[in-house]
Amino acid sequence: FGPDSVQRKSMQTLQPGQWLNDEVIHYFYVMLANRDEEMCKQDPTRKRSHFFKSFFITKLLNEGNLTCDGKYEYRNVKRWSKKVPGKDIFALDKIVFPINMGNMHWICAVIFMTEKRIQVYDSMGSSGERYLQALFQYLKDEHMDKKKTPLPDLDKWQLVCTARETPRQRNGYDCGVFTCMFADFLSKDTALVFNQDHINQCRERIALSIMNGKAIM
Repeated sequence: FGPDSVQRKSMQTLQPGQWLNDEVIHYFYVMLANRDEEMCKQDPTRKRSHFFKSFFITKLLNEGNLTCDGKYEYRNVKRWSKKVPGKDIFALDKIVFPINMGNMHWICAVIFMTEKRIQVYDSMGSSGERYLQALFQYLKDEHMDKKKTPLPDLDKWQLVCTARETPRQRNGYDCGVFTCMFADFLSKDTALVFNQDHINQCRERIALSIMNGKAIM
């Protein structure tokens, strides 16, 4: 790890007013996974979380595929869960997904496994309904594939669109920073207490985490 793993021109997208590129977002999510692993070592009662790359949703929904763009297809990702800690998504606490909407906008979705909730966080305020439905279907298909039984307690699951209090961006280029911060705060069980006024400090936080080799607390 270290700053060499993110190309210098990618790091430059962390400067104020720049659109974060996917390399920075993906690598910051790796830094969050490193921090999560350390937090779980310090507290053996804590369950691990997993941080997917944006390609998960792209594959799950065939995004960009000329013949079936937007079509849900579980088999495209059925082997991806082998890479999660413990190789069982149902033993995790949270699963965090950065989502690149049409190469135009970044949002975050989180499956809170322990709480049985799937929630979308969009700094532009879209509901994210199609992603909620796709991720719920993924859980059902994954349980059937790996456990050979239907997902239990279906009626206990909550699908939550972007909430009114979700922090909002006030420009057209900070969505990637918000997507990183949603994952940062939620994965350490912290309320989303940042807003647009803090965003340049958030950019510094991402840069420091990448240079540090794990997300700072």
